[in-house]
Amino acid sequence: MSKWFRYVLIVALALALTGCGVRTAYNNLDWLIMRWVNKQVSLDNEQELLFRTALDEQLRWHCASQLPDYVSFLNTVDQDLTAGRLDAERLKSHAETLAGFGRQLLTETRPVILDLMASLDDRQVEELLEGVDKRNRELKEESVDADPAQRQQEQVESLARGMKRFIGRLNSDQEQRLFQWAADLKPTGEQALAQRLAWREAFAQTLELRSDRTRFDALMTELLEPGSDWSDEYRHKMELNRQITVVALADVHGLASERQVRRLRSRLNSLADDFQHLSCT
Repeated sequence: MSKWFRYVLIVALALALTGCGVRTAYNNLDWLIMRWVNKQVSLDNEQELLFRTALDEQLRWHCASQLPDYVSFLNTVDQDLTAGRLDAERLKSHAETLAGFGRQLLTETRPVILDLMASLDDRQVEELLEGVDKRNRELKEESVDADPAQRQQEQVESLARGMKRFIGRLNSDQEQRLFQWAADLKPTGEQALAQRLAWREAFAQTLELRSDRTRFDALMTELLEPGSDWSDEYRHKMELNRQITVVALADVHGLASERQVRRLRSRLNSLADDFQHLSCT
């Protein structure tokens, strides 16, 4: 989905999975987020000051109310690992918990995003939409025009890289399971592109109403809701792919060595420790 501002909402979680230190990244989230936003649209001095002020407030909220929940979540996953019950059903439950964190972030930060978008002038709107168009062209190249075999290879490599950060190098059986996962996925490129193009038009039309905050806030709030504009066919395929992915991840875990499980537990405990130290409570 071409919703550039959704990246702002999940950046705190995403940075925890990158190669940089979690504590360093989190302590610099204000700068990192401002830098990212300014790459999407050039803010003037007044907009930047207002957004920074609101961002500081949101980060204080996140530090105090969300990080303790992240610690509890990671401890629960570790308990499942210890008890040997990290099967597909438990993974699905944990995925729903993560989605809940995302919804909380969206709900809390939505007023800030609405205020920022309502303050954009015509030049800034044009700049923002140009970025959306660029990402839509990239999606077309990567998911619609690309060779299916190459796309599957890239999907496997991408997921394998993410897993490697937590469990280390995958064994041959695990890699084979990921190739089967990629082959089982239902193709969604054309539906995703059609949905994103339709969303882009609705987004542009809503931005034209930004001087009318009542109508603008109502329409933009609906556009900000993840999946609210999906077609039935696209929604069905996405749900199937989520189920296929959860089962595949459970199978990869079932093929894990003791060393990989120890590394995963160590990584989760390290993240929990980082979040505990960063919490404002």
